[in-house]
Amino acid sequence: MTPQRRRDLFLVGVKLVDVGARAAFVLTATYGLQIAQAGRFGLIATLVGLFAFAFNFERHIDIQRRSAGEDHGVFDRYVVQALKFFAFNWAIMVPLFVLAVLLWTHASVLILLLAVIVVVAEQLSNQAYQYALINHRYYPMLVVVAAKNSLLAGVVLYRALFARDGFDLLFVMQLWAVGAVLCTLGLAVMFARLNAAARKTEPFHFGVDILGQHRASLTHFLIGLIAILILQFDRLAVGGLMSFEQTGQYFRHTLLVSFAYQAFNIASFNRITPAIFAEAKTQGVPHLRARVLREYLKTLIGVPLLLLLAWGADRLTAGVWSERFHLSLALMALLLLGFVLRAAADFHALILNARHDERHILAAQGAAFAVGAVLLVVLTWRFGVYGAAFATIATSALYLVLVSRAVRRLQP
Repeated sequence: MTPQRRRDLFLVGVKLVDVGARAAFVLTATYGLQIAQAGRFGLIATLVGLFAFAFNFERHIDIQRRSAGEDHGVFDRYVVQALKFFAFNWAIMVPLFVLAVLLWTHASVLILLLAVIVVVAEQLSNQAYQYALINHRYYPMLVVVAAKNSLLAGVVLYRALFARDGFDLLFVMQLWAVGAVLCTLGLAVMFARLNAAARKTEPFHFGVDILGQHRASLTHFLIGLIAILILQFDRLAVGGLMSFEQTGQYFRHTLLVSFAYQAFNIASFNRITPAIFAEAKTQGVPHLRARVLREYLKTLIGVPLLLLLAWGADRLTAGVWSERFHLSLALMALLLLGFVLRAAADFHALILNARHDERHILAAQGAAFAVGAVLLVVLTWRFGVYGAAFATIATSALYLVLVSRAVRRLQP
C-alpha cells in the first residue's frame, strides 16, 4: 500500500468517525429532547449548517486550484488570507444569522449567543477537513474535530439516557458551545505551530484581498448554495409553516437521511472526485459515466439496510419505538427515495464539473430549486410533512433529469 493510499484511508476513516459522532450528537439531541424543543434544535442546527457554508463561501476550491503544485508556504499563505476573508464574512453575516434563528425558533438571548459561538466554530472545523483534503499536514486537525464531536456525542447520550434532569435545549446548546470553543482553541494552536506562510509581497488591499476572494469563489459558492438549499429548504419550509411539534417529527426523520447523505459524500463522492477529474483529461464521457455508475450502485446498498433496520426496530418493540418517537416508516422511505435520486444527480454533476461545464450545473440547480421551492411550500401547507417529502422527491428528480440531459449532450 502506497503512503498516499494510507493517508487517504486515514482521512476517510477519521472523517467517518467525525460524521458518525456528529450524527450521534444531533440525533440524540433530536430524539432525546421534548418534541417541540427537538424542532427548535433541528432548525438551529440547519441554520448553523447554512451559515457556516455561507461564511466559507467555498474558498477551499479556489485555494486548491491556486496552490496545486506549490510548496507548503504558498498554501499556508492562502489559508491566512482566507481567515481574513472569513472575518469580513462574519461581520456581515452573523447579524443575519441571529435574525434567522430568532425568526424561525423564537430563541432566547442566551441561546442566540450560544448559537453564534457554535456557527463560527463549526465553520472553522469544516475548514479543517477541506484543508486536510488538500494538504496532509492538516490531518491532525481533523482528529481534534472528530474527538470534539465524539466527546459531545458521549456526554449528550449519557444525559439523555441516565441523567435526564435538566436535559433541555439550553443544556444542549451550552454543551455544543463549550465543545466548539475548546476545539477552536486547539485548532488555533495547531495552525500557529504548522503555519509556514510565505511572505506576501504586496500590501493589503481590500478590493483584492477580500473582495477579490469573493469574485474568485462566486460561481462555486452559488452552485454550492443552491445545492444546499435544495437539500435543506424543506426543513426551513416545515419550520416556517408548521408547529414546533410537527417540525420536530419531520427532523427526526430527515436527519437520518441527511447523515446518510453525508456518509455517501465522504465514503464515495469525495473519494472518487479526484480520480474522475484526472480521468476526464484522457477519457471520454462514456467511460466517465460507466465509472460513476459503478460507484453509484455501491451507494444504493445502504438504503434497504437502513429501512430494514428501522423496520426491525419497530417490529421488535411492537410499535412502541415508533409511537414514542413519532416515527413513520413510510415517511422515512419517501425521504430515502429523494436521497437516491439526489445521489444519482450528484454523480452526473461530477462529470460536468470534471469537464469544466459548471454553468449547466448551476442552471439545473437553479431550475430545480425554483420549481421545488414552490412545490415545497404548497405541498407542505396542504399535506404537512408528507407533502414536504414528496416535494423533495420531485426536486431531486427534476435536478437528475436536467443534469443527465446535460451530460448526454457533452462531446464523447
